[in-house]
Amino acid sequence: MRAKLLIIILLIIGTTVSAQTLEPFSDMNYRDDVQTVLLHPTDFDLDKPVIYITNMKEQLHLQFDIFADEAPYLYYTFIHCDNQWRPTDLPKNDYINGFFQDDIDDFKFSLNTFVNYVHYDLLFPQEDMMPKISGNYILMVTGENPDDVYFTRRFYVVEDLAIIKATMPRYPFDLNLGPNKQEVDLDIAFPDMFNTRASQYCNVTIQQNGRWDNAVFGLKPTYTYPEKLSYINNPKTVFESGNQFLRINTSNFENRPEKTKTVYREQDYYVVTLYDDAIRNTHTYLEDQDLFGEKYVYLEREGYDATKEADYAMVDFFLNWPQYMIGKDVYIIGAITDWRMDDNAKMKYDPDRRGYSKGLLLKQGYYDYMYAVHDNETGITSVAPINGDFWETTNMYHIFVYLFDPIENYDKLIGYATIRSH
Repeated sequence: MRAKLLIIILLIIGTTVSAQTLEPFSDMNYRDDVQTVLLHPTDFDLDKPVIYITNMKEQLHLQFDIFADEAPYLYYTFIHCDNQWRPTDLPKNDYINGFFQDDIDDFKFSLNTFVNYVHYDLLFPQEDMMPKISGNYILMVTGENPDDVYFTRRFYVVEDLAIIKATMPRYPFDLNLGPNKQEVDLDIAFPDMFNTRASQYCNVTIQQNGRWDNAVFGLKPTYTYPEKLSYINNPKTVFESGNQFLRINTSNFENRPEKTKTVYREQDYYVVTLYDDAIRNTHTYLEDQDLFGEKYVYLEREGYDATKEADYAMVDFFLNWPQYMIGKDVYIIGAITDWRMDDNAKMKYDPDRRGYSKGLLLKQGYYDYMYAVHDNETGITSVAPINGDFWETTNMYHIFVYLFDPIENYDKLIGYATIRSH
């Protein structure tokens, strides 16, 4: 079944995604009627979907909407992956305790909205279906036919074994990389590290905010000491600093929120037009708080349930840019577009208005976003040409430490840590 699902997923990706090559097991919606997928720890709506194998009672909360008048029967399962999100060869009974599939039966219909949808909630793991081992996991949601994939989302099960010390020097080790870049240096230790040939079997992933396009996978130590592995002086751990995320707030259509030029209703949905965004790469850095690119669904009205009473609006973005960039594409990145650079996030150049435009259908709430430029020749994505590159920018770096077990034949996720720049 795993091989069959992989073939189907690859076929879907090949026909729907043209902006770049993507890993088959990623955060992806496979149907247009799937909207606003959220996966976070319970009561921590902006954190990574990380749970610890010693405390499975700290569940993850999955929420999503299906544009429909009737609630389809939906099911979910887990797929275990290696440190680079490729499915492992383990049979399901090696990494799942209990059932291999369960239904999602907590749903409610939208109320007093112009766009009809069904909102689903799922808390997992459940006692009758629980991850057995640590590592990277894919949550796959399907219809009654298991080959009918609705969407996939990544989550993590961690063994808290590694001691991770992360620091960020003021300047990168090589100033030729750019004095405004942010460097992440690591010291990592864990029990019996040399009995497991740590430098050979240990792999580290570093992710800046929620971005996957510039994430570092399979990082190896620069130096190996008797008591630790050291990850320093490596250009792979030097990141573009960028700038603080921009934001919009559509939580109240009656009181025009920040950055909003107009709000009006078409026949079937609301339309929100934002004031034009300008290039920020020529400005000095302005300190501002953001959600590190995340999104938060809510209504600015007491007594209302945003999960079922928040409406959807087409939000029109426009970036002033004097000339079309040949060989390069502009994307809106962040949780607002599920951190993907696909057709849903790609902007179109408008020669009459001299800039890039894009409309996104969004549920009411608060959204961070940023503009990124993807060079089609080099494959490199950069936020600096539009937003600037400032060392003072506050970013959140997520560090995952994996140790491959050659006997059990899978990557154990033995540590997770975060570090904020500034």
